Amino acid sequence: MSAPRTRKAWRVTVRGYDHESTVYANSAGKARYSVFLDVSDVNDRISFPDIRVLRQPGADMEMPGLPPEAAGVSKMALAKLLHACGATREQPEKCGSRDHFYCSTGDAGMAELVSAGLMRPKGTGWAKGECYFQATQLGQIAARALCPLYQGDDFAWPEVAA
Repeated sequence: MSAPRTRKAWRVTVRGYDHESTVYANSAGKARYSVFLDVSDVNDRISFPDIRVLRQPGADMEMPGLPPEAAGVSKMALAKLLHACGATREQPEKCGSRDHFYCSTGDAGMAELVSAGLMRPKGTGWAKGECYFQATQLGQIAARALCPLYQGDDFAWPEVAA
């Protein structure tokens, strides 16, 4: 199993706005810049000094290590698992928002994931030879382990996957 990773949380407030929010970023500067891009779209008078960022370790997210069952699975199959679980580089926090994939019952990637215990067939499809596959609990853990920590980062592909 690979080592767990930590997604850092930052508490952000903007002068002139009543609410605060939590932003996940690698550094305070990146958290500030992310908020600046969001807020400056609607208020062009906001500047960097108006944005206050404080580390909020209590809201950090621990991303699990990759389960050993997923270590030998191909990159192509793992990409299907990530898609099934809703993981994207643009919105890594959405990983786990879904758990299914629809394709041919003979799909090689799905067969690999099923044999590794990361997905399971569930229900028949709309056409003959198609079905839904659902991520198992182990599959959800593997997807979270592969998910990018921050927006724009690449997936944490295991080195052994082809």
